[in-house]
Amino acid sequence: MPNKIKKIDLKNHTAIPNGMSGTIDTSESEDEMKKIQGILKTQLEINDTSPSSDKNDSEEEHQQETSKSKRKKNTLGSLPPPNHSGLEPIDYFYTMFGKESFDILKEQSNLYSVQVNPNRPVNISESEIRQFVGILLMTGIYGFPQQRSYWTNSTRVESIASTMSRDRFLEIKKNLHVVDNTNQLSQNDPNYDRAFKVRPLLNIIKNNFRKIQKEEQLCVDEQIIPFKGKSVMKQHMPKKPNRWGYKMCILADSISGICYDFIFYTGKANEPQYGFCTDIVLKLCETIPKMMNYKLYFDNYLLLFHLKFN
Repeated sequence: MPNKIKKIDLKNHTAIPNGMSGTIDTSESEDEMKKIQGILKTQLEINDTSPSSDKNDSEEEHQQETSKSKRKKNTLGSLPPPNHSGLEPIDYFYTMFGKESFDILKEQSNLYSVQVNPNRPVNISESEIRQFVGILLMTGIYGFPQQRSYWTNSTRVESIASTMSRDRFLEIKKNLHVVDNTNQLSQNDPNYDRAFKVRPLLNIIKNNFRKIQKEEQLCVDEQIIPFKGKSVMKQHMPKKPNRWGYKMCILADSISGICYDFIFYTGKANEPQYGFCTDIVLKLCETIPKMMNYKLYFDNYLLLFHLKFN
């Protein structure tokens, strides 16, 4: 202690019933008591502050060591940050749809128009095919029962009608193609593809989806592309919001819903190796980086039963 406490003569004090000692000495003993009280108070304040400061220092050191150990631990098997932040909406669209898709649509549509009527080619330009795809996206938002309604006076949509005339839009739609029909195989051919008419476009979109950097939590599920027309590939899934349409098995982000890969279902294929559902999941998991702490979710118990052996 910084100051020495002076010894007090206990003969000058007497006990009182409340357990305290009362002084019966002169004012000098009262001064001594005040000194003792001041020294004890100072000592108590020192004892109260010192452990807390030491405790705070130790807590900060512990937090720094913990953060260092976490950083060291995460150097192996950690997920990289996503690389698709800060993009404009059109950049997101090109990331998935691909600019090369417009080239295929323009070239094959012009080719088809010449094959149908060499004397009247449609001559679609690159800007027109982009405008056409944009109008298709807009019509999906408005959802009018007839596409002509976007150009009529009573239901005119200025952003669509001012971009392209109605007749030009319908002409491009009539000639829209993705492949050369002369290359299509017969149905008896073992390599016959039911999705031949859209396969090049599906492959471009599929490859672009695979390039998107994946988040940590992934899921495999079935989705329906709504379609009410006639097609041998049309499926009926009563538990889906859209019950009729084309069936797709997708690998997607379980939080944001962004698609990373998909398999377009065209009907019964060859004999599966582990079962149809199991083969689908294993195929979609091929693009997931290994040993990077990704988490995969699916909602079929039988599927899990098959997968745990693979």
